[in-house]
Amino acid sequence: MYNTIHSCSRLARAALLILPLGCAPLAVGHDEARAQSPTAGLSCGGALNSLMSQWQSIGFAEPSKPAQQIVAGRNGYSTTGGQFNFMRQQIRVAARECEGGRDADSLQHINTVRGILDHLGHI
Repeated sequence: MYNTIHSCSRLARAALLILPLGCAPLAVGHDEARAQSPTAGLSCGGALNSLMSQWQSIGFAEPSKPAQQIVAGRNGYSTTGGQFNFMRQQIRVAARECEGGRDADSLQHINTVRGILDHLGHI
């Protein structure tokens, strides 16, 4: 139990630190990003870690203004500033929920972001 809580706590802190920075520079294609396993059967810590890997591989540039029309990522991914901020907020909430031991709530937020990213990957 301690290891799970400690692991979630580390993941939550990492998510909260990475998101404002616009993510680390990793180059992964759409197929590799979508190949991340869905959250079914994973703890919130594992699902959050998987989502953060996908988020970092896409590498969206931080919007220069909240209503920015296009936020570009790697390998053809793009979104709006509003959608970027919504996804980032969902990841932050998921990290806090996971850290607080509320796995089901955390997984709901993680799945929301995954659904958006999957849709963006098919455009």
